[in-house]
Amino acid sequence: MTALATLTTMETRLLTREWAAMVFAFVMPPMMMLVLAGVFANDTDVFGGANGSDYYVAGYLGVPLGALSLVGLPVMLASYRELGVLRRFEAFGVPTAKVVAAQALVTGALVVLGALLVIAMAAPTYGVPAVEEPLAVAVGFVAGAATMISLGVALGLAAPTARAAQALGLLAFMPMWLLGGGGPPQPVMTDAMQRISDVLPLWHTTSAIREPWLGTSGSGDNLLALAGWLAVGLVATALLLRRRSA
Repeated sequence: MTALATLTTMETRLLTREWAAMVFAFVMPPMMMLVLAGVFANDTDVFGGANGSDYYVAGYLGVPLGALSLVGLPVMLASYRELGVLRRFEAFGVPTAKVVAAQALVTGALVVLGALLVIAMAAPTYGVPAVEEPLAVAVGFVAGAATMISLGVALGLAAPTARAAQALGLLAFMPMWLLGGGGPPQPVMTDAMQRISDVLPLWHTTSAIREPWLGTSGSGDNLLALAGWLAVGLVATALLLRRRSA
């Protein structure tokens, strides 16, 4: 535990130096939330009874989570592999799994900061909607964070270089963002886009936060979908770690 705490402190300093990923994760989500919440502020027809500003304020808590998990985290892990840092850690008796755990913990802390920043930006402009089911919202956020971070870890361990991880992360994040609750609402999408949206982990993350927050629906189906994606991420991570140690 002492080694993990030391690693986590070190990884916090290193990850926060990745200014491009930090700007992408902490600036883009609040800006897009402000724009979309303003555009759809008075529209209730396509948001399940909620108004557009409440829909995007609540749902955008999950967007920095996706950005950090799919762009920031994989780049750091892949750069460690590319530069031989993981081998050096192993030579000093620090297993790769412990380094991965430290980076996952740091990412988890940063996604909380990202969500708080979204709320801080929304409060003076559109206000923060009342939370109908606080416990369900917390469960949805934690489940979404665990799922997206596990997928980001797997991506970082699989990518051969940091540049490849960044490219793959952006390719994964952009459609997830647009179709996963950060872009247009589902009712205005085509049937094909709705079907794609329904299987994206970021859609279930934003929905598991937004729906109990606004009281528009339960989060049971979204949590089940997230459990399935979490299993995929954990299995992929375990296989990649095993292949590395073999």
